[in-house]
Amino acid sequence: MSFRNLLPGCVAVGLGFAACAIALQAGDAESVATGLGAIEGVVTYQADAKRPWRYARYYVKQAQTGELAEAVVALRGKGLKGDPSGPPGKAIIDQKNFQFSPETVAVRVGDSVTFTNSDPATHNVQVTSDIASFNVNMPGGGSYTAKLERAGGIREPLVVGCVFHSAMRAWVFVFDHPFYQLTPADGRYRLTGIPPGEYELELVHPAGELRWRQHVQVTAGQTLHIDIRLSPDDKK
Repeated sequence: MSFRNLLPGCVAVGLGFAACAIALQAGDAESVATGLGAIEGVVTYQADAKRPWRYARYYVKQAQTGELAEAVVALRGKGLKGDPSGPPGKAIIDQKNFQFSPETVAVRVGDSVTFTNSDPATHNVQVTSDIASFNVNMPGGGSYTAKLERAGGIREPLVVGCVFHSAMRAWVFVFDHPFYQLTPADGRYRLTGIPPGEYELELVHPAGELRWRQHVQVTAGQTLHIDIRLSPDDKK
């Protein structure tokens, strides 16, 4: 993929120290065919020795380059809602070694999340929210499935706890549109099929307490390249 159309002199309009590099790439076959747009990039964390981030060892596997895992990247704005394609999705969050695994998931309205317990000890899954509410004890080997019918988007995730083990936390983000992604270990994200228009591109790393946002303009037939660089200044 060529970035020969890179535009110089880009400065992020976000929170704290966050910065971006933006490229407008014409000729993206998928976007041109559909008359829609796309956004892609890499999320990295820039460490500061004077302000160490204790979660870096869990979410930044390559300290020199800083690619950030388990960040939720999503669009906010009008015109993004749409009917889900295909059957409802299913996510699984296990309770193992007294931790939720994975800690963060992102799903669509109508999807379900199944909580399982791989520990011999009894755990619990508790959520209190306008979006969903449940409080279920789970013995070893047990499971509980919650179908999620309401969306909170990137700003109102479900915070999952265990009443028996207060250090356990998980986050479930529920969207009413398909323009979101949880970053893998390489920090890359790509949102496709976006209707042309103006939106907010937002990022939240709930476990690491990081937040970022930027106004974006999506153009039909083009891919907007935005690398998101975070630092301790982006702590929410």
